[in-house]
Amino acid sequence: MDRLDALRLFVRTVQTGSFTRAGAEIGASQPQASRAVAALEARLGARLLLRSTRRLSPTEAGQRVYEQALTLLAEEEALIAAAAGADREPAGRLRVSASVVFGERVLAPLLTDFLERWPRVRVDVAATDARLDLVAEGIDLAFRLGALSDSALTTRRLGAYARLLVGTPATAARVEADPDLRGALAREGIGFTGTTSAARWRLTKGDEKMDVELAGRASSSNGAVVHRLAREGAGVALLPSFAAQACVAEGKLVRVATDWTGEPVDLHAVWTGRALPVRARAFLDHVAPRLRLDAA
Repeated sequence: MDRLDALRLFVRTVQTGSFTRAGAEIGASQPQASRAVAALEARLGARLLLRSTRRLSPTEAGQRVYEQALTLLAEEEALIAAAAGADREPAGRLRVSASVVFGERVLAPLLTDFLERWPRVRVDVAATDARLDLVAEGIDLAFRLGALSDSALTTRRLGAYARLLVGTPATAARVEADPDLRGALAREGIGFTGTTSAARWRLTKGDEKMDVELAGRASSSNGAVVHRLAREGAGVALLPSFAAQACVAEGKLVRVATDWTGEPVDLHAVWTGRALPVRARAFLDHVAPRLRLDAA
């Protein structure tokens, strides 16, 4: 097995946590895959994997080699495409991560055209409001809303979405009839506990700012549940515009205190390594110009 094939096997072993699964992808048995990685460790003079009865995980040195290997393999793929005289057709399994609502409202409507354009790509959308470990979950490309915490990832800021207050007509009327808007929003606000600012909203109206300390009785770590709570009349939700406007257009919710908006939320594309695989680059190039962002 040459060095690139050994690195490719090592990368898939890290991503799957298993010699058996990684080896099966190239027609190798579990012992053959284990020996190939052991030979790579001997060649590099460093232990790359921690072996346990449940899962294989990278050592500190293994993590560094993994990240460099991703870049090297992506560059090899790009080099082959260039040698072919054109961008090689994207192919293979593409695993994309996004929040539940972003995946449903933004990515899903864009998938059909992408799949028609690139019939050899298979897309798996891992929709969750949890911040997945891209290495452990084998994620090629993730779309993340809000502040980023993992400085080891390569990032591309795509723009920002405004955040709008929404609720049922009855909820909106109740809030807007209260002379103490801050107090009404504090009582009615539905917290999204998937963020560090779950208990506080910062709202703006022109040059005015208003901080609202939430004291509502409903909250959730899942964005789809926050939407449902708002639709059921449990209170006011502060939603990114792509979600809020869709709910309003469907007649399920109305804008509340329309002069006030939340702080914009940034959208980033993130991935491991420096270069994206061809199929992930094609997906990002397809999605980015179709996002209908509110700010650059």
